[in-house]
Amino acid sequence: MDINKTVNGNIPIVTINTDKFKTFTLRITFRNELDVETVTLRNILARMMIKRTKTYDTEAKLIQYLSEYYGAHLTYQTSKIGSSHLVHFTLEFVNERFIHEDLDILENLSKLLNELLNTPFSYDEKTVEYLEKEKRLYKNRLKSMMDNSMQRAYVNLLDEMFGDSAEGALSYGKIEDIDDITIDDIKRVHESMMSNDEMMILLCGNINDNTHDSLEKIYSRKEEIKLPFSTYKMDINKVLNYKVDHDDVEQSKAILGFKIDKENTSEMAVRILNTMFGGSASSYLFKHLREERSLAYQISSTVDIKNGLLFALAGVDHSRVKETEEHILIELEKFQNGDFTDEFLEETKNKILSDRQNSKDRSKALISIVYNEYLMDTNERQFIEKVNNITREDIIQAAKSVHIDTVYTLTGGQSDDS
Repeated sequence: MDINKTVNGNIPIVTINTDKFKTFTLRITFRNELDVETVTLRNILARMMIKRTKTYDTEAKLIQYLSEYYGAHLTYQTSKIGSSHLVHFTLEFVNERFIHEDLDILENLSKLLNELLNTPFSYDEKTVEYLEKEKRLYKNRLKSMMDNSMQRAYVNLLDEMFGDSAEGALSYGKIEDIDDITIDDIKRVHESMMSNDEMMILLCGNINDNTHDSLEKIYSRKEEIKLPFSTYKMDINKVLNYKVDHDDVEQSKAILGFKIDKENTSEMAVRILNTMFGGSASSYLFKHLREERSLAYQISSTVDIKNGLLFALAGVDHSRVKETEEHILIELEKFQNGDFTDEFLEETKNKILSDRQNSKDRSKALISIVYNEYLMDTNERQFIEKVNNITREDIIQAAKSVHIDTVYTLTGGQSDDS
């Protein structure tokens, strides 16, 4: 595998040359500081961009055109890393060297992507009906997500911890922001994204000498934009926030939100701690609370390493919520006291390295790894060294840097004001 970075048309282009795949995966990523006023807008804009272009002015026409290139597939995704909001456009298509037809697929699809990126500049009053349709569809999608009681509990927890601030904003935005969006809003946020966002083009596949000539046709700028990468600073609260909501749910959802004192630990130690604590099937939460005590139907932990947040999520019987919450804290305390074996630590480190290696067998995951390395100014060798250098003392220190902030429970029955 050979990774090459160039700058063409003032846009960084990263090619990942590998013979693992018979397809190409091409990703265009836009990144800027997350703004709660534009998160929902950026999602709806991206939805509109991947469904119609100026030439292929209906979704059916665009799908038909893509199908002519052996089922090329165009998607979008948004994500949040640190304090950044990212919009990704991903196009997957066959490598022409593996087909028996004279088609310059990369060249033609690069031109299509150029049109995709430029089409919103020509949005006008005729586009309003299309916008209203996408607003309706996106609202239905978010409503469907919120029908999941664990997702609803997680959103409510973030609201308790951060209110309306950017720290608690999710990459997909808010339902309540959708109705007021206008076509002028869409044009404004598109123009800002094209002018002010950091932009990168990444291509993964079996690459030839003419690849860069095609990629240069996707877009160009007057100057390269390189934005600093930043994270949020979490204030450690000394007072525990406890919130209970009641709803028609079959099982209670208990989520504990922790803040991490990032100055007293390392990101890699926190990552490994999370995997040991609740981030895998061999973790303490899964083994001790689910398998041994049968306290939870589902239990896990997840971590936002860059921003210093850790969450423990459990689905439990209504009558066992408090017991589960107490035992989650007990399991964390075990790590603070060094109550884990060196063998478990080494197994976890090996699992992290193995999972990362296995993810490189998927082109989209490989692109994500390479992009994150670019963003963090690191590389594979440094990642492996950081994992291998973590000691049990590092894990103990990481656990001591994790502080409970908010306990949120979504449970059944009626609220009791007392």
